[in-house]
Amino acid sequence: MNINYFVKSIEKQNLNCEGIIVLRHGKKIGEHRWVPEIRRNSFSVSKSFVSVAIGMAVNDGKLSLGSRVAEVFPEHICNPEKPLSALTIEHLLTMTRGHGELSRPATVAEALAQPLKYRPGERFVYDNGSALLASAVFTRTMGINVRDFLIDTLFGPLEIPDPEWAESPDGHTIGGTGLMLTTSELARFGQFLLQRGEWKGKQLVSAVWIDNAVRPQVSTGLRKPDCLSYGYFFWPGRHGTYRAEGKEGQFIIVLPGQDAVIAVNSDEPKLYPILDTVWNEILPVTVTV
Repeated sequence: MNINYFVKSIEKQNLNCEGIIVLRHGKKIGEHRWVPEIRRNSFSVSKSFVSVAIGMAVNDGKLSLGSRVAEVFPEHICNPEKPLSALTIEHLLTMTRGHGELSRPATVAEALAQPLKYRPGERFVYDNGSALLASAVFTRTMGINVRDFLIDTLFGPLEIPDPEWAESPDGHTIGGTGLMLTTSELARFGQFLLQRGEWKGKQLVSAVWIDNAVRPQVSTGLRKPDCLSYGYFFWPGRHGTYRAEGKEGQFIIVLPGQDAVIAVNSDEPKLYPILDTVWNEILPVTVTV
């Protein structure tokens, strides 16, 4: 597969991409590197790994979308009559916990002390606190943090050896950011998603969970054409696609209609021009390969 037009367009726009891998039918059909492959912070791509961990816990009957945060952390809920008592796992996964703006709380106590501007479920507001709380609910329920749980259940099978992923001061995988991955590792996770949770003949998380996680669950109210809706820590997008994305141009783009995955690693705050270049220069080629 010739991705030279993508490479030239990225360079013409002075976008600081580090590497791209394109898979189709499970095989690598395109790759380009601007710098040697290393692990780097995948930023909010990390959230999508939390979604898979939550799905595994749901499959095991340990959690449900209706599990209430107040029942898991009662010591942080001062008034059970307040809206916070209605907060569920599903509200966290869909970024509808009721917060008013983006925040990055360091601990569960700090996150649950934040005032709610809306009732849970009322409005989408993107936020790292929701991912921290989802990760913390997982830790307390399962008796192991997300990163350590995924070592055997996901990272091992996908041949992602012992990835670094920071913890909060109160002992939870941060969830919203911090997972260190290479472009190749992003691509393998994308292939796992494309295969609806199956890897080498084993169903690691239910296909139903993946299907629900990546489809629109809430309207965001945003105007960007690739950000109109949100799933469970995934972004449904144009062209029948969905993706995980990080703030410096980390992308795992899954194209079910083309049986393809596109993984991009970058050090570039202008992430959406990268995504637009994928649509303009890569998408048309995947249809013909």
